Amino acid sequence: MTNAELRHFLAERDACKAGIDWLGDRDSARMWAECERPAWLLWWAGQVVSRQELVLAACDCAETALRFVPEGEDQPRLAIETTRRWVRGEATVKEVDAARAAAIATYRTAGYAASYAALTAYATPAPFAALAAGAAAEEVARAADAAMCRLIRDRWPECPLPEEA
Repeated sequence: MTNAELRHFLAERDACKAGIDWLGDRDSARMWAECERPAWLLWWAGQVVSRQELVLAACDCAETALRFVPEGEDQPRLAIETTRRWVRGEATVKEVDAARAAAIATYRTAGYAASYAALTAYATPAPFAALAAGAAAEEVARAADAAMCRLIRDRWPECPLPEEA
């Protein structure tokens, strides 16, 4: 997708000004390869892939935060597992909501926030807003962002494009 097509696509979907400003002269391939914000990559993917695919990518991202969860606290992991079961048709949205609520109830670190944020992707029209809230410290957030961007690009090595592109 050319830069002009990409800008038109983003404008039609009310993409954030910061993202459009960052885009510069990049086309979709460069945008996808160079973006360092997992929330923006997930937002983009959410425009063109299925909700189930997006949720699985968000779960991958949420799992990177599990290292911050104290040993013995299983609720965030269980929330992610329940969400993955929902994608497979093995859990209801009500079960996902209950698992998410249990994870929130045991919230103690930024890792929990990231887990919660990623799990809201199935119900949030712009998951980037939820994911952006999960950072605790700037350096940790940058490392986490890099890891999440790698996971997202592993799932979609090339920029997923809309059908009409």
